[in-house]
Order: sequence, then C-alpha cells, then structure tokens
Amino acid sequence: MRTALLLLAVCLPALPARAGQAAGGGPVLSREDFNRLAVQNGVPLYWAPEAAPGPLPSPAALLPVGRADISRYAAGGALTREFEAAYRRLVQARRLEAVRRELDQGLPVLIHNDFRKAPRAERALARHLSAAARIIDELYEEQKGSLRLRASIPAGDAASRALFERNHGPWCEAPLTEDDPFCSAVPSFPQKLSDAYPKGWEQDAAMCESLRGRPDGRSLLDPFTVVRLDAKGESAAASLVSAYGARMRLVAAELRRAEAALGADEAVFQRYLRGAAAGFEGGDWAEADEAWAAMNGRNSRWYLRVAPDETSFEACQEKAGFHLAWARIDQAALAWQDRLAPLRQELEDSLAALIGPRYQARKVAFKLPDFIEVVLNAGDSRPGLGAISGQSLPNWGKVAREGRRRTMVMSNIGADPESRRIARRKAEALLAPEALAWYTDDREPGNLGVILHEAAHNLGPHTDSLVDGKSPSEIFGGRLDGVLEELKAQTAALWYIELLKRKGIITADFARQAYVHEIAWAFGHIALGMFSDGDNPKPYSQLAAVQIGTFLRDGAMGVVRTGGRELFSLDFEKLPASVERLMRVVGRIKAEGDAAAARALVDDFVAGEGSRLVRLEEVQSRLRRFPKSSYSYTVRY
Repeated sequence: MRTALLLLAVCLPALPARAGQAAGGGPVLSREDFNRLAVQNGVPLYWAPEAAPGPLPSPAALLPVGRADISRYAAGGALTREFEAAYRRLVQARRLEAVRRELDQGLPVLIHNDFRKAPRAERALARHLSAAARIIDELYEEQKGSLRLRASIPAGDAASRALFERNHGPWCEAPLTEDDPFCSAVPSFPQKLSDAYPKGWEQDAAMCESLRGRPDGRSLLDPFTVVRLDAKGESAAASLVSAYGARMRLVAAELRRAEAALGADEAVFQRYLRGAAAGFEGGDWAEADEAWAAMNGRNSRWYLRVAPDETSFEACQEKAGFHLAWARIDQAALAWQDRLAPLRQELEDSLAALIGPRYQARKVAFKLPDFIEVVLNAGDSRPGLGAISGQSLPNWGKVAREGRRRTMVMSNIGADPESRRIARRKAEALLAPEALAWYTDDREPGNLGVILHEAAHNLGPHTDSLVDGKSPSEIFGGRLDGVLEELKAQTAALWYIELLKRKGIITADFARQAYVHEIAWAFGHIALGMFSDGDNPKPYSQLAAVQIGTFLRDGAMGVVRTGGRELFSLDFEKLPASVERLMRVVGRIKAEGDAAAARALVDDFVAGEGSRLVRLEEVQSRLRRFPKSSYSYTVRY
C-alpha cells in the first residue's frame, strides 16, 4: 500500500486549486463521481451540494459519513493532506473505470500462425520479421510520443498495460471513452503530443495551417521528416533517419537477415527486403518502392510491406507512420485480377470523362489487388480497434506518380465467425427489411468493395497530382486532403459497380449485395464519431457522413418506420445516379483544387444542415453497443 501511494504522489498531476482549473492538466472529479467512488473505496466522506461549486469541495461542503472524524480531511478552513491522499485514490479509481470501459469496447480476435514445423527458411523468416515487428512497434510509439511513457504504467496494473499495448500508447480511442479525460493508461494523464513536432508546441489545426503557410512549409510537412528546432530556435525539417536512426538500423539488420534466410525461389521477395533495408538505413525509399512494384501474387508466396506510409497518427495528418504488414498470398485474388485487369484504363478514362476537362486521363498501370492472409501487423498497421482491410501503396514517389502502386485486400480480416455475427447484427439495427434482404455473410461483395476502393486511389486526381504546381496537401491541408482522397476512392468504389454490371462481370443481384455492404460499412464508421483528439477529422467517418447524407438528400435512401423503429431504406433505382452526382462533385473539387468547395461539402454533412439527415446520434447510439474487433497476432517459430 505504501508503494502504491508513493507512486500516485509521484505520477499524478497536482491537485487543483479551489477556485481554479485542474493543475498539471489532470481531470477533476464531479461531485457525483466523488460521492459514488468514495462509497466504493471506503472513503467516509460526502460532498454536499454547493451554490458555487469548484473543482474540489469546499471544507464546509465536506461532510463525514457515520462516525468518521472530519478533522482528518478538513481543518482550519482548509483541506488536509489526508484528504489529498484520499482524493488521489478516487481519481485513480475513476481512471481505472475508464480504462476498463475502453478495453470492454474491443472484441478480442487472435490471428495465430505456427511455423514450428515449417522449413528452416520459413522459420528463420518468421523469427526475423517478428523481431523487426517489435522494433517497428517501438518506432511507431516513438513517433506518437508514447514510448517514453511506457515506464509510467503503474506496476501490477494489468488493465492499463493492456490498454497501452493495444493502442500504442496511454490514450483511449474507443467511441465511448476517447473523449473521457480520465481515460489514460498513465496516472499523470499526459497530453497527446506526437514526436513529429518540437516539444512545447500546441499540436492543433492552427499549428498545421501556420506550417502550411510558411515559405518552407512543403519541407516542414514532408511525410518523411520531423520538425525540429535548430540552435537559434528556428524550426527546420529533419530526416527520419536523423530522428530515429538507431532503431531504423536495427530494423534494417533484421530485414537483411530475413533476406539471407530465403532461397533463390524467392528472389523477387529478397530484392524487396534489400530495398527496404536500404530505406531504413538511409531514408531513401525509391529502391524499395521499385522492388515493391515488381512483386505480385504470381512471383512470390509472401507479402510484406515495411516502411513509413500512412499519415493518421499526428495532428496534421502529414507525417508517414512506421508499420509492418506480413502476409501469405491468397490465390483467390487471381480470378478477380484476370477479370478486372483489362478494365484498368477504362476505369481511368470513364472517371476522367465524368470529371471534365480539368482532369486529363493518364495511362495507368497499377497492380490490381492481391488477396493476402495477414500473418503479422505492427506499428501503424495494427490499430487498437478494427484492422486495415485494404491498402494501395506507396503514397508518394515515382511509383505512385506513374500509377504503378501495388494494391492488396486482407482476406482474413473480419472473417472470424464472431466478427461476421456482429456485422450482421449492426446491419439489422439500421437497415429496413427490403434493404437487409440483400445483406449477405458471403465475403465476396465486401471484397469487391475493397478492391474497387483501393484501385480508385490510383485513378483520377490522386495524392501526387498537382494543380497549378501545388500538391493536394498544399491545397487542402493534410486533414481535409485525407478526407477528400478517401471520399473519392469510396465513392468511386460505388460508382464502378454499375460499370461492372454493364460489362457482365457481376450480376444485378451481386451489385445490390455490394451496395448494401458498403452502406453498412459507412454506418459503422459514422458510429465511431467524426473527430479524434478534439478537432482531428476521422477520414472514413466523415466520408461516410457525406455519402449517406447525399443519398438521403437525393432520395436514393430514405427513413421508414418498421416495428416501432426508424430504419434506413435503399432505392436501388435512384442510387446509381446519386453516386454519380457525388462522384462528379468530388472529382471536380480535387481536379480544380477547390478548397472552399471541399470544406463546404464536408462541413455540411459533418456539422451542418446535412448532418441532421444522417441522424448521427441515433446511428451512434444503436451501433456503439456492439464491440469492435481488436486484433492480436501470435507467430510461433
């Protein structure tokens, strides 16, 4: 007990002053929580109602329960040290409540792979990639600003350690707790500040806009840099290698050992391992990207991406986060590749024609998706809740500019029986019977949606397109650009369904199943809320709100009362035209670099009049009661 109290005295923020806000940034208990937790934790005090309550009870409002000696807690018109110790215990109890509530919103799912009886080369590959993954987790936590906080988890606090491991840090991410100020794996309630920017900076939208408006803004917000202060206190861009070189070189060493373990039958994979190792050593990813583009499901049994790629971990959504994704190639993709490969240029040309003269069709040569069965995810590839179901990479560089990205669909994500059961129950909670009739547990319609979404990142105006010499990030800012690019890709995924139906590649029934799957997917993201960390947009949630709101406004969706509940209906005759109208709007916004139109479109459905159509609160109340899959990975070798 004495050790625990000492730990709290060291780690918790200072108590608030009677008339002020919480000192040290820590949260304060409400009167209701104080009284409730006092009963649970054997603190014989009652905080009586006050005319002008402050963050702490006034000594006069602090009453003894039963025969308790009030002088131990309040004396001489002031609160005592014993009260301070008791209050800290209650804060700790409230924190642990929030931690457990955060964890309870996850449905544990384990992806288990056993290589112990595999050939020696595969066992060695598993050993070295698992070692690399552990270092990638550390690198990603260093980027997030959480690695230094790991030592602050209280000894013996299993729940807080589980939260930290799941979320790559002490901060909560589940819908019901992400805004709870008490939800933290660390008793000092540290502010969420990434390592991408100098210590002491307020990491918010204003900072991002300030950096973007500077003459050197392009270099400061380059995805493969961090911002540091020089000897004169001036901000300057520094490479990832300069910031994280020691750990990056450890990753490179494991990748080179993995390469050495493989035989000549995996020469293409070996080339990628060499290129990725060179990237981690020197910070130049061009060699790795070229090797990446050369890999496919026909020349290797394995899939691996290890690099800094996606930009969701920090306030500006500009900096690339380290991740590792290792998988087996699933040969089921080959049939879809053979059907869709001849259509790639037609997909590009048709989208260009819809957008109009501001966008000229390019010659595209991107790889159609490989299906992969995930073995191991680490770093940014392993979110605390949910999992990446598809991806198209790289996001920048020559391979991206030339339309040669590699695209993949994770075929074993969401495939477990419990995840599929919950997905159906969520659909039942929102869809009218006529729409629900087209919901299927068959994964093929959903797989097609992911294929088309990821393919669409390579079509039309994209992340490396320039408008008047400016990149999308410079025009829209990283936050809005992230929403727009995902909105383009997901709307295109819906728009291309009609083209595939006209071509006879899918049936009319399959098209309806695909539409319903994507509508259910959109509602799932709406339920997660529109923002994280106060004002940081969630791209998938915001694109989903724009889509559902548009379809409702156009009459392609409706609300009907069935069995005493309001449910969403779909008009399959009107839906294609509504999708096409939205696709044209989004495509032209990106092609013209119209930031004002982009902001107006998104804001309307996220916080404006259009948000009422989406019924955000009702969707969230119905779906948030279902847990979201939380993936863990075991590799035995």
